Amino acid sequence: MQPNNMPLDSTNATTKTPKKSTLGNIPRTDADFLTLAKAVSAKWKATPALTLLWINQATYKTLVDDYDTHLNNRVSIGGNLSAHSRTLVNINKEIDKAVESIKTYIAKKYKKQDAAAQYNRYGIVKQNANYRLPKDNDKRALALPLMAAAVKADGFAKEEFGSSFWDDITKNFMAALNNSTETMQNISNKVAAKTTERAKINKVLLAIIKLISANYPDTTDQVLREWGFIRQKY
Repeated sequence: MQPNNMPLDSTNATTKTPKKSTLGNIPRTDADFLTLAKAVSAKWKATPALTLLWINQATYKTLVDDYDTHLNNRVSIGGNLSAHSRTLVNINKEIDKAVESIKTYIAKKYKKQDAAAQYNRYGIVKQNANYRLPKDNDKRALALPLMAAAVKADGFAKEEFGSSFWDDITKNFMAALNNSTETMQNISNKVAAKTTERAKINKVLLAIIKLISANYPDTTDQVLREWGFIRQKY
């Protein structure tokens, strides 16, 4: 039999709440992470006695500067993407409106009951219950030359939505699509670079936290606060 002063179940024993890890003070948002990274860079330069064998303060500062550049470029490029996207949306609205007129031309030439049989030559496809140029921009880019060729072949070149219109709208569409595609690629490249640099900086920050804890065991929180790791809110 167990003594009365011993708990029957070890789960009933009092447990201490673990101290919150300081690692949680590394912020998640890019802007706050950059603020911390810069603060650590400045403090490290002013505290040369604290060293890491695998990286020095100057190299770390270069990492932070590059991260700052890529972060700002990402925001700027994102604004360009929005502008290109709006342009593409507006061009597609013009195209969709013109296609409705082209369908009217076709119906007059081939009679309404036979009109749909001609749509394929124009790049027009059935989507849901409607006939239109493909909604997907890459597929629409392939359909536009078909439209221009069919308009000319069927004698609609001089109409309001004839050859001149389709030549111009195709040129504008392709320019907007290429700009949007290039911008998306630039964003992907910037995000990849930013992610890589953030991981490297984060590795340094974790190492410095441990370095501070080891060198200032009695005043760890105070020193971490001086370096920017502990703030009221991130």
